[in-house]
Amino acid sequence: MKDEPIRSGPDPLATAEWYSRLGDVAASIGTEHFHRNLLSLFALCVKSDSGWIIRYSRVAPPDVLYTTGVPSEIVEFYNRKCLRIDPFSLYWKNGGKPGILTLSEIGNSSPESILYGKIFRPAANISDELGMFFSTVGHCCFGLFLERERGVFSEGDIRRAKLVFPALEGCHRSHLGHLFSNLRYTDGTQAEGLLNRPTLIRDRHDVEVFANESWKRAVQSDASILPMLETLAPSDAIRTVHARDHVITSEVFDRDFALAPGGRIFMLGPKPAPQDESVGYRAAAEVLVALTPRERDILTLTMKGQATGQIAQSLGIGKGTVKNCKIRIYRKAEVTSERDLIKKFSPFFPSA
Repeated sequence: MKDEPIRSGPDPLATAEWYSRLGDVAASIGTEHFHRNLLSLFALCVKSDSGWIIRYSRVAPPDVLYTTGVPSEIVEFYNRKCLRIDPFSLYWKNGGKPGILTLSEIGNSSPESILYGKIFRPAANISDELGMFFSTVGHCCFGLFLERERGVFSEGDIRRAKLVFPALEGCHRSHLGHLFSNLRYTDGTQAEGLLNRPTLIRDRHDVEVFANESWKRAVQSDASILPMLETLAPSDAIRTVHARDHVITSEVFDRDFALAPGGRIFMLGPKPAPQDESVGYRAAAEVLVALTPRERDILTLTMKGQATGQIAQSLGIGKGTVKNCKIRIYRKAEVTSERDLIKKFSPFFPSA
């Protein structure tokens, strides 16, 4: 299906187009176009300006799979500066569940989400995001997102999204079942969006039913992987253990999972670097939390290169007020000059 602007008209669920798109979704189960069609169907329910498909993991950074109506430079900006502060990613990492969530609901739920609102929303020219989460495997989920350039998603929008969620989730589960059932007989390329890391699947009798090539290569290079698998007890529904060169995440499948009912999936990830780059984001975000709304606005305009007089004019306040606010910002950010302030925050703002 070709890309098209994401818009919706009145009574979207009562239109022939919606049911036609639902048919497209059903027909694309098991194909690489499935989630794009699902996003398109979601977009017919709620008026929006752009859309994203992002895979989230509890143990790895977000992975942008597809966008529509989003300039490539915004995707690049997100990948460069927003992976660690995406509030939807943090929601999933902290035990989030499948369902519907808006940015306006969680926009101030953590220091990182405040930082996200200050740097990503202006850069992407959006005012709100509406997300639909679908569980996959290996601590991961697919997030389908609609964005608005003006205004927030209303209670009616959210009710409509929640109304169609069970139908869309059912299609998603059928898609997963189809892909994993076929893994026995294919090279797994159609499931690449789901199994982007070294992956092993065993059934409930501990018999291997699938291992991709990257898993086989990792086992050959790191002899500690297989012995570490044996430390996992059958009762451990979700578990993370460390091999020599890898982190192993493991999850038990439901009894109705198509490929291996009651079985287990193992996925490998790299060991984290000794100095996690997210520490810098956390420090910057904590400074933002300590600032008042007025101080945050002044910091944002300062990072855009505006001088004191321009900031005063933009905010409709006096120059003296701006100067006094800057002094308080310096103290909270533990810097002594505007130059040091800009240097400290330049990695986190679009103007950097």
